[in-house]
Amino acid sequence: MSTTLAVFTSQLGTVSETFIRRHVEDLLPGRTVAVARNSAPPFGGRWEPPCPVLFLDRWALGLPVRLARRAGLREEGLRDAAVERFLRRHNVDVVLGEYLDQFVDFVPLLDRMRIPYVVQGHGIDLSASLRKPAVAQRYQAYQSARAILTRCEFHRRRLIALGLPANKVVVNPGGIDVPAAAVERGPQAAKRFLAIGRMTPKKGPIYLLESFRLAGAKDPDITLDYIGDGELLPAVRQFVDATALGARVRLHGAASEETKHNLLRECGVFVQHSLTDPDTGDEEGLPAAIQEAMAHGMAVIGTRHSGIGEAVEEGVTGSLVDEGDSAGMAQAMLRMSSQEDSYLQFGTAARAKAERLYSWSAERLRVLQHLRLAS
Repeated sequence: MSTTLAVFTSQLGTVSETFIRRHVEDLLPGRTVAVARNSAPPFGGRWEPPCPVLFLDRWALGLPVRLARRAGLREEGLRDAAVERFLRRHNVDVVLGEYLDQFVDFVPLLDRMRIPYVVQGHGIDLSASLRKPAVAQRYQAYQSARAILTRCEFHRRRLIALGLPANKVVVNPGGIDVPAAAVERGPQAAKRFLAIGRMTPKKGPIYLLESFRLAGAKDPDITLDYIGDGELLPAVRQFVDATALGARVRLHGAASEETKHNLLRECGVFVQHSLTDPDTGDEEGLPAAIQEAMAHGMAVIGTRHSGIGEAVEEGVTGSLVDEGDSAGMAQAMLRMSSQEDSYLQFGTAARAKAERLYSWSAERLRVLQHLRLAS
């Protein structure tokens, strides 16, 4: 009998969560179902899951649930019963949970049903969520997991420090598409910088733009293409206008995949100024945008933050600066833009590392092995 996988997540369709889309669509095509808390992703969506989905927010609006709630029945018990019926109806054999803080609610049910599971941590669930009372204690439920996956060694060590078993906490850095052939770039690509990511505090977009402003004051030929929307986009636009960078900074918003891939081929240096959100403690895991840039043979300038240093090796695949050091990042930009040979060498090494560690085929095999669906 064929194995059926269930993927549990908070929402489906969110544009930025390409890793969840991959897990739903490509781990076990035709043999996957999903359980999602929310049917309306908070940042808009562009894709529809190709499988049966139990949307718990829609289920909660049903008349039987509302009547049961009025009768004083606990909603958690009703929810677990609905999830159990869904899993049994689709003969689910194994589960992959996304985000430790979201998935932990379902662990007691799966333990009772004796359905094995693997859980994948991403970033916020290993940083900001741990500031909430009792979350670290709740994570002890994952003692029963087949594996607890993190995107970087930095977060792996954090979970082990919380008391989770070291032999179960494993780095799975994610996977992206690696172009079949290396991208050919000319010398001018060293002066074309690219940033991709939602404009949120942990992405540090203003720090990045200040770095570019400082570098641009000394090299008027450099340009920056920035793809992404988000809560800080209005502030970013104001900064660009106030500093008269509009001629050299192109803000693309939530650009199409075609635009993104064109820029990944045309630009030579990827830049990202990730930092810990001072208000919430939210951190990156290992940003997929950096992996994608490396796969396209781009040199990378990033920050010493979370798992970024595990991908971007100083003097090998790019350069690193401290969080908040806009002046240091500006100097790194100027070094990259003025040394064609270095930027090309970094890009070649970055692509080789992405081929070895960050391809989707490599991630798919890792996840299937932890689910015990591949040898």
